Amino acid sequence: MTRIFITGASSGIGEALARRLAGPGVTLGLVARRRDLLAKLAEDLRGRGATVHDHAADVADTPTMKRIAGEFLAAAGGADLVVANAGVGIRSALLEGEVSELARLMQVNVIGVTNTVVPFVPAMLAQRSGVLVAIASMAGWRALPGRTAYSTSKAAVITFMDGLRMELAGTGVHAMAVCPGFVATPMTAVLKHRMPFLLTVEQAVDQILGAIDKRPKSWTFPWQMRLLRPFLRGAPDWLLKKITPRPRTQGTL
Repeated sequence: MTRIFITGASSGIGEALARRLAGPGVTLGLVARRRDLLAKLAEDLRGRGATVHDHAADVADTPTMKRIAGEFLAAAGGADLVVANAGVGIRSALLEGEVSELARLMQVNVIGVTNTVVPFVPAMLAQRSGVLVAIASMAGWRALPGRTAYSTSKAAVITFMDGLRMELAGTGVHAMAVCPGFVATPMTAVLKHRMPFLLTVEQAVDQILGAIDKRPKSWTFPWQMRLLRPFLRGAPDWLLKKITPRPRTQGTL
């Protein structure tokens, strides 16, 4: 895969993916809100021989994302891999009636995914190849107390990519969600509770790239979280409330 588009590329999983995939002959499209970090990353990757198109933009901005996707497709002559990675978390404030941060989370975590993925579908259909990936979360398999909004946004991503995969069946284009457990990124750095089965960002990249090669319907990792998935979906409410870590006390918006 030599034509790759990644959102949320200025840090965490997105940055690590870009660094792993960059090299001579590779064209990267990178999107993130933090212009300075993104520009530095782009400069580093050009030093490795990659062609880089970097865009400081908000994935929730539908017209802008459509324009950026079109520019990348025109410059690269198509796309082999699209990774909708941008996402945010917020503090638990439902019981306080807080809706503005919740709305922003949905715009980034859900609309940001559709804004990233959908504009590439016609081009991939025309070339009869390509992989569309959305970074969801283990939390998307069941609503977790104190993380209702985040779980809901990731459940929407899982459902969207599952349906898109079925619509693309037989076209040569594959769509999938990958669902990490805890990964050591700036987004999880604000969490104060214990994070079981914590992975480094490099371990997460290994899992994601392995899944892209195998093209399953979806991929939950690490393996411990994959084993816990059926339990999580069937666990009674009282047990989930007892074992779920304390809610996030600050957001990352």
